[in-house]
Amino acid sequence: MPRSHARGAYALCLAFTLSVAGCASGEPAVAPSGPAPPADPPATPAPAETTTQANTPAEPPEAPIEGIFSDVQADRGETTFDETCSECHTTSEFRGRTFQSNWGRRTVYSLFRTVRSTMPDDNPGGLDEQVYLDVVAYILSINGHDAGSSELAPDSPMREVRIAPPGPGPQ
Repeated sequence: MPRSHARGAYALCLAFTLSVAGCASGEPAVAPSGPAPPADPPATPAPAETTTQANTPAEPPEAPIEGIFSDVQADRGETTFDETCSECHTTSEFRGRTFQSNWGRRTVYSLFRTVRSTMPDDNPGGLDEQVYLDVVAYILSINGHDAGSSELAPDSPMREVRIAPPGPGPQ
C-alpha cells in the first residue's frame, strides 16, 4: 500500500476509534459522600385556575428594546450608503413591504452579519466593522426604528431586536 494511503487509513481508523471511545464513555459513577440534602417542603398548591397549562396566564411580553442606535450613527450610515452602497443599491430595497416580508422577522444581528459578510460586492467584509454598524443603523432608521442615545455596537442587543419596528411599520 502506498505511504499516503496508509496514512489516510490510519487517520480514518484513529478517528473512528476516538469517536467510538467518546460515545462509549459516560459519566463516572460517584458514590454519595454523605446524606442526601433535605427535600424542599411541598409548595402550596396554586389556585385552581392556574394549575393546568391551559389555564396558566401567559407571561407578559417583554418591553421592546428601543434606541439601539443614535441619529448621528444613522447619518453616518446614510453617508456611507450614498457613497458606497448606492453604486449597486437603492434605499427602496431596504424598506417597505418587500423588505419587511423578507427581513422583518429576522434580527438586527442577522442583517448586520449578512451585510458584513457579503458587502461591498467587490470586497466582502473589507470595511471597518463600525462602517457596517452605521449602515445597519441607517437601515433601521428608514424602517421606522427610533434612535436613542447610544450607538449600535458589536455588544448591542442585536440578537434581541427584530428588523420590523415595534408597532405599525412604514408602508
